[in-house]
Amino acid sequence: MRPLLLLTTLLCVLCAALAEAQHNADMVKLCGRSFLRAVVYACGGSRWKRVTADEETLQSSNRHPRLRTTAVPAMDRRWRDQRQALMSVCCDLGCQMSDLFMLC
Repeated sequence: MRPLLLLTTLLCVLCAALAEAQHNADMVKLCGRSFLRAVVYACGGSRWKRVTADEETLQSSNRHPRLRTTAVPAMDRRWRDQRQALMSVCCDLGCQMSDLFMLC
């Protein structure tokens, strides 16, 4: 009975180690420029197109003062802090593509 219990325990440990190795294989450390390239790849560039369109809207609204949009600084700061935290984690520990999709 003991050998069966020992074999079962070793099999469970082996499966857990393989699952952890598979998870780590999907993780990629991305720092600096490679992080930005991965985000652009993950988002398909649509975010950058949207930013350009927003800038054009703001430039045209300068002609009409009533059309200016007001930004909420606290929300911008929180969003910036979240992006910075994700960037740090991706550089230090690594991240998956699903993590990068949060930035889109």
